[in-house]
Parts: sequence; structure tokens; C-alpha cells
Amino acid sequence: MSDDESRSESASESEEEVSQDETQKQKEEEERRKREEEARREEAAAERQRKQEEKAKREAEEAAKKQRKPGQKRKGLGGLSPEKKRLLKQLIMQKAADEMKAEMKKRQEEKDNYLRSRVQPLQLDGLDNSALAKKVRELHARVAQLEGEKYDWEVKLRRQDIEINELTMKVNDVKGKFVKPVLKKVSKTESQLARIEKKEKTLASFRTQLKSTGQNKFALEEKDEASHKVDFRDQLKPAGEGDAPKEAAEE
Repeated sequence: MSDDESRSESASESEEEVSQDETQKQKEEEERRKREEEARREEAAAERQRKQEEKAKREAEEAAKKQRKPGQKRKGLGGLSPEKKRLLKQLIMQKAADEMKAEMKKRQEEKDNYLRSRVQPLQLDGLDNSALAKKVRELHARVAQLEGEKYDWEVKLRRQDIEINELTMKVNDVKGKFVKPVLKKVSKTESQLARIEKKEKTLASFRTQLKSTGQNKFALEEKDEASHKVDFRDQLKPAGEGDAPKEAAEE
């Protein structure tokens, strides 16, 4: 009896696993179909947008040809009217917005695909208490490992920033480049500036109104040094030489 029960339980478990696999496959198939439908809709919308742009361009060219006289040169955007210029600008902006949305969606899909490849889906159906406890321990160990890797990368980035700053300072020292300090901003109102300008003007006008006396107050007095000079050559001559000319004159 126990063998029959165990067989029936194993058969039921296998059936449950098969049903779970089938449901999982069905979900994946539905998601794939949804993605394909979305891609087809996007392609159709892009094709419609392209056709509209081509049609607007052809209409603009035809209108420009009709408006342009023989021998007249094209001006600006092909001689378009303001209304058509506005329409063309709207189409260009719409196309740029669509391209930006497509780029953002592509980046999000790449991010989701990377996360799916790194993080496996959590399967908890059909697990007993011991299996759940084991799964929790595995997840805890995985989270602890990832936190450790995150801390290591943060420390590495911090060290790299410090090294970059030190190397930058060394390069500046070698080049002799002076790093301009951050100056404190001082706000001066218009009234203060006007007061300073008025003070400078009054000082300049006072200096111009002063009269000159023609004398230099700080000039040094020049003395007649020639009258006070002593001729020592007469004292150095012998006594006989000074009397000889006098005697010759008397004779």
C-alpha cells in the first residue's frame, strides 16, 4: 500500500513539474509574441512616419517649383511658405523625439537582458521548509558576496580619485602653474559705487583749483661755494718767488 502511495505521489509530482514547465513555456511564448508584435508595430509606425516625411518633402518641393519664377534662385528652405516651414519643423522635431525614445528603449532592453542573464528567476513552487531554508541561505551568501564586491569597487574608485588628484598637483608643481584661489565675492550696491565716484571727482576738482606760487617749497638752497673756496697754491709757493716780481717792478 505504501509503495502505491509513493508511486502515486511521485507521479503527481512529475505531473506538476510537467505542468509547471508547460506553463512556463507558454508564458515565454506569449512574451516572445508580444515582443514581436511590438516590434512590428514600431516598424509600421516608423514606415508611416517616413512616408509622411517623404510626402511633405515632395509637396514642399512642388510648391517651391510652382512659386519660383523662371530664372529665380532658391532662397532659404526652397522658398517655402511660413505654414510649410512650421510643418517641416514639426516633422523634424517629431522625428528627433522618436529617435530619442527608440534609443532610450534600446538601452532599457539591453539593461533588462543583462539583468536577466545575471539574475536567474526565483523558483519557489513545490519547495518544502528545508528547501526554502537552503534557498534563503544561498541567497544570503550571494547578497553578501555582491556587497563585498561592491565595497571593493568603491574603495578602488576612491583610491583612483586620490591618485588622480595627487598626480594633478604634481603636474601643476612641475609646470609652475599657479592655481587661482577662490575669491570671496563682495557685493557693492549702486549707491556705494556712486558715492566713491563722487568722492574721487571732488578730490580731483580740489587739486585743479589750487594756485601755484612759482616757488618750490622743498627745493634746497644753493650756496656760493666759489667765494668761500681757499686757494692753497699761494701758501705752497716759496717766500723768495713771491718777492722777486715786486723788486723787478720797482727797478
